Amino acid sequence: MAQRKPYNYNTSYGRRKIREQGQKYYDELPPEEKSTHNLLATLIIVIICIIIFLILGAGGFLKWARQ
Repeated sequence: MAQRKPYNYNTSYGRRKIREQGQKYYDELPPEEKSTHNLLATLIIVIICIIIFLILGAGGFLKWARQ
């Protein structure tokens, strides 16, 4: 069977199909791996917030966080 050409990320159809593939992959993961993915996503968000806090300071961070 021939390999399918990848979807084009620059079209709404391609983005939707790629998003659906990702959701299907995530839904098929066992619960242990889902918790690992969720933990990693949370850690990345916390690290980004800490970096922005260090760059902007307390006042700038609160202003950014309220947006």
